[in-house]
Amino acid sequence: MRISVKTRNLCVRCLAESFDVRTMNHVARLIDRNYDIHERSGFPETMVIPGRDAAKQIVLDLLAWNRFIELIQQLARIQRDGISGRMYRVPGLRALIRSVEEMGFHFDAETCTFHEDAARNRTPNWGVLEEGRNYVVSLLRIDIVGNSRLVKDYPNDIIQQTYAELREIFQTAVDGRNGRVWNWEGDGATAAFYGENTQLTATLAAVNIVHELFFYNALRCRLPMDLQVRAAVHNGQIEYHEKFERMKGPAFSTLVEIESKHGKPQSVYLSETVYTALTAEVADWLTPLRLKSGVNLYRYELKFGE
Repeated sequence: MRISVKTRNLCVRCLAESFDVRTMNHVARLIDRNYDIHERSGFPETMVIPGRDAAKQIVLDLLAWNRFIELIQQLARIQRDGISGRMYRVPGLRALIRSVEEMGFHFDAETCTFHEDAARNRTPNWGVLEEGRNYVVSLLRIDIVGNSRLVKDYPNDIIQQTYAELREIFQTAVDGRNGRVWNWEGDGATAAFYGENTQLTATLAAVNIVHELFFYNALRCRLPMDLQVRAAVHNGQIEYHEKFERMKGPAFSTLVEIESKHGKPQSVYLSETVYTALTAEVADWLTPLRLKSGVNLYRYELKFGE
């Protein structure tokens, strides 16, 4: 990510005018837990590091490590919530945030996170995920039930149109909640949600897909039977790569297992890591399920007449 000198200097000023060197080092450790300002700057432990020198070193290091945006997010959270039981005012923070927004990002003041401005740009990494680094995301997967039979039994033009319309439903639900479609296979898709409250947004996207598919089957589907999907949502750590096939992490295998082994048509299955982060209202929509392995899942399905 290319950061202007103006933005870099604004960040140095925010740090230097807000914290002493010890607290600056603590702020840096919120991003890299092993950070040591004396080691990075070359100043001996017995010497006092000038505040501006310390601030400049931290900013340059985090720029080099592609973690500059995380630093600004941390500054915003510190101004909102404080740090180590003490509240801080961060002079120049608003100007710093505006400077980043001018680069094509949107700042969410409620969650203190940056995302690329989707009206100007939409990339698979929200403009902030870095190649080869680990992130916690919420994943949504759908799979078309009976795909092989459908492809075998019905004309190709009908199948292609039907699947294209399903892709549109999926894409719209994901895009509307700032998610990203990371992969579309012949019979299914995977999307990701990054930032705050992603368990909720991914769940709502999945529920929306089930609802839209109900109306699609009633009004538009050209197949003689309902088009059915299984859906699953899971939250966990992944290793991000630009190419989906290179992405790694147990979150993917757990997601596929929930969908393929436990999911049922026209329902959404959630892992416990998703369920525990939901609002009480949304959690009330779900039915708990306990597997023989002791794992808890939670199911959403459309119900009528209740």
